[in-house]
Amino acid sequence: MKDLQKNEKQPAEMHKSAITTLELLINTCDRIESKYQVQNDKMEDLSILNMNDQILKDNVLEIAKNTNQFATHLAKSDSERQKLKNDIIANVEPTHKNYEPHIPRHSTPLTEEKPSVKESLTPFLGENAISAKDIPKLVEWPKPSGEGEYNHIELIRTIDMLKEDSHIPDEIIVGKLHALFTRTAKKWYYNMRIDHGKHDWSWWKVEMITKLANNS
Repeated sequence: MKDLQKNEKQPAEMHKSAITTLELLINTCDRIESKYQVQNDKMEDLSILNMNDQILKDNVLEIAKNTNQFATHLAKSDSERQKLKNDIIANVEPTHKNYEPHIPRHSTPLTEEKPSVKESLTPFLGENAISAKDIPKLVEWPKPSGEGEYNHIELIRTIDMLKEDSHIPDEIIVGKLHALFTRTAKKWYYNMRIDHGKHDWSWWKVEMITKLANNS
């Protein structure tokens, strides 16, 4: 009789142990996913900084090019300016050869206030600069699965509004797609990328509407 009761307890204990192991695996997966999202956000911020740095370099090069053109123009007119200066000096006699400007005893020369680093960089970055605050974190984006759900429409609308309001470039939008799709939609994305290569957002938008809507 005792052996029979012992044999009946063994399946229950094994079932309880399996449930505990499954819960540990789920918790571990959740922690890994959370760490991945944090790392992805950091990489996104770094990508934005690199893009703004490239914009700054391009604008500085353009300013240097315009400066060189202006210097060439000045060099060509140097002889005319020097002749005009000589004519003015020859025709104007100073009333006081040893004149020195009078400075009040308690006055101090005016000093030009130097602009801050942010103010100095703003003209070079222009309107194309992108702030990390303009781009939602990965956890805030809709994530279509492609399995009978229509939330791919929500993702399309979200991206269109971000591009219109914040002028986020296609490089950032398309670079996020691999992390936004889940399950069936992720497999579809990888297959499309392998078959068709890199494309801009407008191309992916058409494919999402065509393929994922049919799957749903």
